[in-house]
Amino acid sequence: MKGNFLLSLFAFSLAVFAYVERRTAPPPLPVAQEASSEPLFALQPEEIDAIRVVDQKGCVVVRKKGEQQQRAEELINNILQTRVLRRFLPSAGDFSLYGLAQPVRRVEVVRVNGGQSQTVVIGNLNPVGDAVYIRTPEDSEVLLVGSYFLTSLNMALQGLRAEGSQFIDPSCSDRL
Repeated sequence: MKGNFLLSLFAFSLAVFAYVERRTAPPPLPVAQEASSEPLFALQPEEIDAIRVVDQKGCVVVRKKGEQQQRAEELINNILQTRVLRRFLPSAGDFSLYGLAQPVRRVEVVRVNGGQSQTVVIGNLNPVGDAVYIRTPEDSEVLLVGSYFLTSLNMALQGLRAEGSQFIDPSCSDRL
């Protein structure tokens, strides 16, 4: 009987301590949901003249005012909607861990009126497979963007290459 009383008193004491601890602890901070992070390309659609993509299969150029204006606008909108999920400095400046020392693809956004182009190189998917590593040539950081960017780019390129050679540009066939 004495053992049950002590056990009950101990359980009651723990409950009181837990209650007091919970009441004195600060409330959890609300989790801020970011609507979006920074854009990969900080441009407006009207600032873009063309998209140039160079990969192992060659070079594809889509002009906004070209023959396939609808396809160009879709590609431009997909690229402009891409958001940077994270930025980080690679350890010891080693870009090879991310597939950026020998990138698989280069995307160049050509601005209207001869404005400065913006270029990114695309590396590997992250280990989980939900994001891809990207780098701008003038930056020492690695950018992480959602893999949807790579998927939509691959689909657009596949469609453009299937439609014909009007998108193949020999003047930019330089290798990565």
